[in-house]
Amino acid sequence: MIELKGVVKDYAWGGYCYIPMLLDSVPEGKTSAEYWLGEHPCGTATLSNGKKLSEFIDYDPKSVLGEEVCKEYANRLPYLLKVLDVREPLSIQVHPTLEQARAGYDREERDNVPANLRNYKDNNHKPELMLALSDFYLLHGFAHKETAIKNLSRFASTKDLAKKYAEDGLNKFVGYIFGLSKEALDKILAPVVDENKGDYQSSKISRRDPLFWIVRAGLRARECGQNLDAGLIMVLIMNLMYVKEGDVVFQGAGIPHAYLEGQNIELMANSDNVIRGGLTPKLVDVKELLKIVKFEEITPKTLVSAKTADGGEEYNVPVKDFRLTKYVLKPNQKFSVPKDKSACIWLAVSGEFKLDENNRYYGKGKALLQKANETCTIEAVNDVVLYKASSAL
Repeated sequence: MIELKGVVKDYAWGGYCYIPMLLDSVPEGKTSAEYWLGEHPCGTATLSNGKKLSEFIDYDPKSVLGEEVCKEYANRLPYLLKVLDVREPLSIQVHPTLEQARAGYDREERDNVPANLRNYKDNNHKPELMLALSDFYLLHGFAHKETAIKNLSRFASTKDLAKKYAEDGLNKFVGYIFGLSKEALDKILAPVVDENKGDYQSSKISRRDPLFWIVRAGLRARECGQNLDAGLIMVLIMNLMYVKEGDVVFQGAGIPHAYLEGQNIELMANSDNVIRGGLTPKLVDVKELLKIVKFEEITPKTLVSAKTADGGEEYNVPVKDFRLTKYVLKPNQKFSVPKDKSACIWLAVSGEFKLDENNRYYGKGKALLQKANETCTIEAVNDVVLYKASSAL
């Protein structure tokens, strides 16, 4: 197996310490939001010799990726593995289906849309799996109508919105709030933020309450000189999820979602296509959002793992681009890494181990590339937790 070094993304919403500490480096006082392990054009991992993973694959695709992956994904790694440290809420977003991504990318290419105004950075879909590495909060899908109306009825300035939702239904209501002027949104949202600011700052609002996230995101927007946007209303009509460490959530195409706080592993199709729906100063293409989003009320759930023959815990998702498997090794345990017909990326989140093939020691934060049909033996020095990303072909 070959050691990989990922790419750190310093987005403003990221934390300062978690990813540097995972990578055994010294925090430098700037944000470290995401750590990418893959070969996406927006950030490709490198090998220990400095060569880009994309170049390594290009030299001999079948040897690295395996024949089936090469045929299905045109000689490209089909997934992207990330670690996220979420300090402030991310934008509410949805991801397209494969057909929508291809059509959207071709359209924006044909129309020469500037990079900063694009929804589609590539022509791939972006289903996602997230595994919590800590207590984690997120918005996931639209809440049931009764819950949404109850939330909208809580505040004097949003009571008319509750009536609007009850009369118009979900689809029309979402279109309505994204059509409101800045002045109208401020009239609705400013009282909610201002009247609850004191309770928020004195820790009198639970993170399990949507109000906590409305006030937090609203205050952050003001600090950054931004307007209160329709995403704050979306918080009241979406499911607020708390997941504990180890829990897994799948985000399919069209499902609106937003990460709010915590650390996680994220595994997705190899894409960076995002259509945003608020809580952001970035582009919100309302027309495209309303076309892509699924207007469905859902009950959020976590995935249940299945035991594998080699002792792992596998999280199966309804796409073939990727799968995630967890391995827990005890001190001095020797583990024969099984062959896989596709390339795998292994990430250690705790412990220390060595490989029999080079007798080198690896600790938390280390990532390794296992080429198709390659095998070796891992020997744990102490308790080790490893995650393996692979194709589900």
